[in-house]
Amino acid sequence: MAGLRVVAHKIGLKVKPSLLHGDLWSGNIGSVEGKPTIYDPATYWGHHEAEWGMSWCAGFGKSFWDGYREVIPEDEGFLDRKPLYDAYHQLNHYNLFGGGYLSSARGDLESLKRFLDVM
Repeated sequence: MAGLRVVAHKIGLKVKPSLLHGDLWSGNIGSVEGKPTIYDPATYWGHHEAEWGMSWCAGFGKSFWDGYREVIPEDEGFLDRKPLYDAYHQLNHYNLFGGGYLSSARGDLESLKRFLDVM
């Protein structure tokens, strides 16, 4: 994700690559023998925050994301970078399904640009 490299460089963020699921939403979770299971990955290496890019449509409850934060705490400035991760998946959804995803992505990218302009 080239956009993250630009943002990370501009704000001095150190990114340690993590192995990501890449398509983390409620349709890709279940249970096996009573234990939670995540399947159908679109695995890649990236910044751990990128998993949050599907949070706008993932269908997980607050307890899921709270549990995620117990394992990986929120980094400073995450909410300023989140529009980049959201836009990535919104553009992918627009490519696959059309519709209003493009305007959502545009809004997120404009938000990110405003953040970077004041840096």
